[in-house]
Amino acid sequence: MFKRTSLLLAASMIILGLSSTANAAPKTKYGVTVVECDFDYEDEKFCTDSRLKSYATVMKERKPNFNGNQIIYIFETNDTGYVNKKPYRLVVIDPAKKTVVPFRYSLSAAVDSNGKPMIVNKKGDTIDFDFSIKSNRFCFSGDIDAYRMSDSYVDQPFCFKYDKAQKNMVREY
Repeated sequence: MFKRTSLLLAASMIILGLSSTANAAPKTKYGVTVVECDFDYEDEKFCTDSRLKSYATVMKERKPNFNGNQIIYIFETNDTGYVNKKPYRLVVIDPAKKTVVPFRYSLSAAVDSNGKPMIVNKKGDTIDFDFSIKSNRFCFSGDIDAYRMSDSYVDQPFCFKYDKAQKNMVREY
């Protein structure tokens, strides 16, 4: 009886382990590899068929706009996001390596504590993205929505640098 229970317990742990790592594992289709398909406690799925097709299209049709030879691709999601805001997501695409690195955070227009839109630049926008082909720095003015790490825009942008070793955007403080 003990042997059978142990075997059942071990089998269920293996199945749970495989199911939880399947979503995090890289996925390749349409000539692109997404290095991480989703994040814990996130609704956004970066490896859906339609997302993979869009990354492949962007890689073919757009020129690098970030960090010398990479493409930042910002897209509006279908989800309502946190507090019913329409979030934007971004990925960093490396056309030479045909890889896609999703950005962990959901980005949305800046709102004040009462939920009213906040202007973040001189043009009167409530959301602003700032990046260049000449730099590995990405700055964003607006609200960051993420599990256990939401931040509201105050008076300066949130900035990140692409770290080649980590293959990810790292926040500057």
